[in-house]
Amino acid sequence: MIKRPNPFLWVPLAGILKISAYFQGDRIVEKVKIKHPSILLSNHTSFNDYVFTTAAVYPHRVNYMAAAKMFHEPARRPFLKLSRAIPKCAFQADLRSVVSAFEVLKHKGIVGIFPEGQIAYHGTSLRPPFSIAKFLKKAGVDVYLVQHKNVFLMAPPWTTKTFKGPVFTTVRHLLTPEQLKTMDEQAIFDVVDQALHFNTGEYNHEHKHHYQVQDIANLENLIYECPKCGHDGLVAEGHVLTCPNCHHEMAYDEYGELGGQSIYEHYERQRKALEKKIDADPAYQLSSPVTLVRYKGKGLAPSGEGVLTLDREAYVYTGTDKGQQVTYKFNTKTVEYLPTDIGQDVQIYDSYEVYQFYMKDKILPTVFCIAGEYFYQLKTAKTVVKIPPPSDANKEPCL
Repeated sequence: MIKRPNPFLWVPLAGILKISAYFQGDRIVEKVKIKHPSILLSNHTSFNDYVFTTAAVYPHRVNYMAAAKMFHEPARRPFLKLSRAIPKCAFQADLRSVVSAFEVLKHKGIVGIFPEGQIAYHGTSLRPPFSIAKFLKKAGVDVYLVQHKNVFLMAPPWTTKTFKGPVFTTVRHLLTPEQLKTMDEQAIFDVVDQALHFNTGEYNHEHKHHYQVQDIANLENLIYECPKCGHDGLVAEGHVLTCPNCHHEMAYDEYGELGGQSIYEHYERQRKALEKKIDADPAYQLSSPVTLVRYKGKGLAPSGEGVLTLDREAYVYTGTDKGQQVTYKFNTKTVEYLPTDIGQDVQIYDSYEVYQFYMKDKILPTVFCIAGEYFYQLKTAKTVVKIPPPSDANKEPCL
């Protein structure tokens, strides 16, 4: 059973996080009184979001839902255990985590959730799974929104560097138990989806907050396509991305824009370009040599070498795993999101397991993400039946 965090540990340690958040530039611009039991929902664009959410609701103790994979990472596991976080198998139904969350709520606790399930590595919120509406409906407790603006620019997920500048946090009451009781799940989902949504690029293009520019190494593995000639494979040097084919340059500036556009705009441009290639080629396929990493005891460790192939139907891994020759197949219809560590790997979650595929070609994880998520959309799109117009549709209308 998951218990609420120990107050004698939480108060001093979370207090340190609150001080840290302040010195990192976080400012709470709106806050409401939080009732118990309750659920906190936060947008997710940075690895620092846990720190800023904790600071925003201090001294309230929060049991966060965290990806089960993180409990196998030596640097994070001690802190997750200490804070009594709830392990959640990402992107799949996990009854154990739901039971644990309800147990916390039963004892008047607070459950913290990042509904998107992963960091939005381009700075614009991802659409959460519909299951969050089902969870809130069943929980029937007060729901609060903790929204962070511009953490993506201060602590980008594509680098370990900090780009010093302001972060703005708001805490507001989103849904009451009475509203949850009368609303259907679709209505609840729409409220949550709309409330969570935040486009960093649009916001800062308007407000022009400044951030101290650092070396942008690894951004070339997220934004890999040249907007001028379409070449895949940019080179990062200092705060500039350069195309080795046509020598087009894009400088990253103090507003978090690259060549005058947001990271999200660049990501969307290359996403649309890749989707256009896929539409034009029914046999489109990606393939890469990979190192397979899986759970091993309390940690994560390499377990095999092989090749990961992606087409419209499935992700197929052929190679070794724990000394055995294996073939693993994952239907694209069941993999809605393909989380990535930018420039390193892609991750598939299946049956309480995680399969991490590390690639030597550092832009391929991003390409796999875009292609795989598009294949999911194609597989799950509802067929639209076109009704032919009546025979007299082209006649002049009566006046």
